[in-house]
Amino acid sequence: MRKGRRYVIGDIHGCFRTFKYLVEEELHMKPGDTLFLLGDTIDRGTGSKEVIDYIRELAAIMTVKPIMGNHEYMMLRSLEDEDYFHIWTLNGCAKTLISFGVSRFMANKRESVFQIPNEYIDFIQTWPLYEETEDFIFVHAGLDPHAKDPLSDIHSLLYRREEDYPEDIVGERRLIHGHTPVPLSSIIERLKTPGVKVLNLDGGCVYTNYPGLGVLVALDLDQMTLYSARNID
Repeated sequence: MRKGRRYVIGDIHGCFRTFKYLVEEELHMKPGDTLFLLGDTIDRGTGSKEVIDYIRELAAIMTVKPIMGNHEYMMLRSLEDEDYFHIWTLNGCAKTLISFGVSRFMANKRESVFQIPNEYIDFIQTWPLYEETEDFIFVHAGLDPHAKDPLSDIHSLLYRREEDYPEDIVGERRLIHGHTPVPLSSIIERLKTPGVKVLNLDGGCVYTNYPGLGVLVALDLDQMTLYSARNID
């Protein structure tokens, strides 16, 4: 018999205060619970280091299962590939590096990536590209039904926007993902749709200037109850 509750949270993007509020004040998570995170915990927001620190803090008292998002992937690849660092600079890396103590004048220089302590790099390198249970499969972006092996297709797992999926892999389960920001109203409506197989939980927390976005979203996986918190960062 399963112990504790199970939750999944969408893209955090460095919004530490909002993340902490959602976990502690809305979900009231406690030891014995399980938390899945859909990737893109870093970049764009100002608290990326704090988000990772909090994930590690939570992991000391409960089961936390973060998966790799395209932003974590860009960070890791930047350590070995200058071209990837250029891509990362176009996707919010400066705020992440500044959160690790890098000067804002140096935050667009590749050598700054090596100032991120190894313990953080080592931790994020352990994150898988997907997680699965008997009733759900969690990916950051999507699964390509046309790929030879959808669960090994890095590009679709990290970047896919389409919501079709390989039925033989998903089966009777539900596919939970993030990556593409959608309004909270759309997430609520999708959850109410009978028989829905794919749920996008990216409420665009960091995008506070866009109508309908600026919300961090969580789902109780056992009750299928939605929770949310407006950005307070």
